[in-house]
Amino acid sequence: MNSFLKTKINSLGKLLLFRDKDIFYKPYYGSLDFFRLFIYNIFAPGRILNRIRYKRFPVSKPTVPVLDNSLVVNPSNLSFDDLVELTVATINRHGAAVVDGFFSEEYIDEFRNEHSSFFPSSASESSNAPEIFEGGTMSLDIQDLWMHEFIVKVIQSYIGRLPYARRYAEVCEIRPRRKTTSRDFSRPNCNGNRLLAEEWHVDHSCLIQAAVFFDDVVPDGSHMEVISGTNRMLCSPLTLSHEYVEKSSWASKVLPCIGRKGSIQFHCGNVYHHLNAEPLHSRCWLKFEFTSGPNIMTSPDGISSLLAGSSNYKDLTPERKQILSGVLPLESNKGYQPHHRGGFIPVKFKGI
Repeated sequence: MNSFLKTKINSLGKLLLFRDKDIFYKPYYGSLDFFRLFIYNIFAPGRILNRIRYKRFPVSKPTVPVLDNSLVVNPSNLSFDDLVELTVATINRHGAAVVDGFFSEEYIDEFRNEHSSFFPSSASESSNAPEIFEGGTMSLDIQDLWMHEFIVKVIQSYIGRLPYARRYAEVCEIRPRRKTTSRDFSRPNCNGNRLLAEEWHVDHSCLIQAAVFFDDVVPDGSHMEVISGTNRMLCSPLTLSHEYVEKSSWASKVLPCIGRKGSIQFHCGNVYHHLNAEPLHSRCWLKFEFTSGPNIMTSPDGISSLLAGSSNYKDLTPERKQILSGVLPLESNKGYQPHHRGGFIPVKFKGI
């Protein structure tokens, strides 16, 4: 009976709130209309409650002036603290920021040569190359880039606490063969690749990601786009159709994430974003996912790869140990014990 009523309520809700079938069609019932978002959050409050719990909502207003039509930050002539402040303000304003050319091309090329086994080979330039290359979990030897002082400081300032690594650092290159629209994805037997993230979506509610560009990311190449300001809204996890974005007033809020090789891109998990795929134009980056707390993706394979060939992880600074404590659990002096809610926690009674 309850299942029947829920189905009828859902059907009635779609009939009343999503009448325009040119922009709302399965599975694209996402909307940026305040009333629809308000109704959705009443019936499905989990996401907004999680954001409130981890102090990710509401989002504070920028503390310094930020450009309305660009999320690119020029680091020239700015002190470290001023650059952090401007980058955080840009993320607050737009939901993302690209610090253009933060690392030099020489540093990026040297890093790539030193860790070449994790990057795509020159063979990836061929038309038969896979659309997605994932280099696998990198070892802890890259910690100085992964947990670079600037990256950590920006994220810490934005989320209001020292972040946790959400998963393991990994190189990713995409080389789309075709551009796929949400209308294509809605058709049965669609041969589009959802893993390219071409659909307008949000990530999990407490994620924030930093990614270092290993290519120039340009407007006419494959790059991410965000809908500026949606990180400050009552966002739902529902995807938006391309037609909805193009026909709404939000079309003018779409901003590209572009920058030179060596740039750092930050984006908040609550901003609507997607890949603007340009066929046969690649984008290679090293991505670092962080979280305020939930959704940490620990795995035995990840731990093994992280430690393989690495320097002694016991020499990590206390701050870096804390950041990695979810993906690289620390040794406990007295071991671990089962928790009554499941899982294991460090032994609290030290006298045994």
